[in-house]
Amino acid sequence: MLSVIIGRFQTPHLHEGHQELIRAANNFSQNVLVLIGCTAAIGTDKNPLDFETRKKIFENRMLCEIKPLHDMVSDYDWSDQIDKIIDDLGFKEATIFGGKDNSIEGYYHGKHRIKIINPIGIHSATALRKAVGMSNPRSSEDFRAGIIYAAENRYPIVYSTVDVAIYRLDDYGNLDSVLMGKKGDKFCFIGGFVDPQDETLIHAACREVKEETGLTVCELSYEFSEKIEDERYKGTKDSIMTHFFSALNRNGSKLPDESKISDKEFKEFIWMPATEKSLEQILHPHQSLFLKFINSKN
Repeated sequence: MLSVIIGRFQTPHLHEGHQELIRAANNFSQNVLVLIGCTAAIGTDKNPLDFETRKKIFENRMLCEIKPLHDMVSDYDWSDQIDKIIDDLGFKEATIFGGKDNSIEGYYHGKHRIKIINPIGIHSATALRKAVGMSNPRSSEDFRAGIIYAAENRYPIVYSTVDVAIYRLDDYGNLDSVLMGKKGDKFCFIGGFVDPQDETLIHAACREVKEETGLTVCELSYEFSEKIEDERYKGTKDSIMTHFFSALNRNGSKLPDESKISDKEFKEFIWMPATEKSLEQILHPHQSLFLKFINSKN
């Protein structure tokens, strides 16, 4: 007979609910299998701990096996995965333990029995993680090593940004100039990071234009995407991918009104002539964007 405990255990320690599950499983059988739920998205606020780190929580406990249980779209495929793990361990019968607050009854459709136990108290893994995240940093070497371990073992991140070329045409319908803002001693395109609240890339681009220039753009055209060499991520495994949009200016030669700008990111604005000679005035990561854009319009 085998007792099976299934959980994510995304907590700094086993809370009373976890420990009651373990006690019940141990009382039922001397063979206890722990299946730790694993997702492909690691290093997030919901899933900060990898499998090996969570496995360590169960050190010095009388357990048969500790194995990963991978997330699947289908509950039936997920149930088959559980049954196969049990079969591979050589057990024909097993009892799967769960609590009422996180019942497995609605998800497991396999061949083994389910036993629901009454929880002790009310426990929230989300609340425990939030409490840790809001606590003060600790001064121990292990604390610093843990942060480094998490950073080293997460997947690389490609951050999405948007850049927008608001442009003017000359009297003959040719590209004349592009609105750009000054940061430091160089100019760059209007834009920024895509926010989690942005519904689309176009929404992100319109929001950035509004925040940084006070202008409302209604007609945006997608131009291209390109990897950006950003100094903040130089030498790291992370990078930036910008999505470049353009919008035809229909307000003559006016520059943004400072009184309507909520995000004072730029020191000044200019209409940058759409020629290669302008490259020396443009921030290095945006030079290739500028050149690619003006060449596409010629």
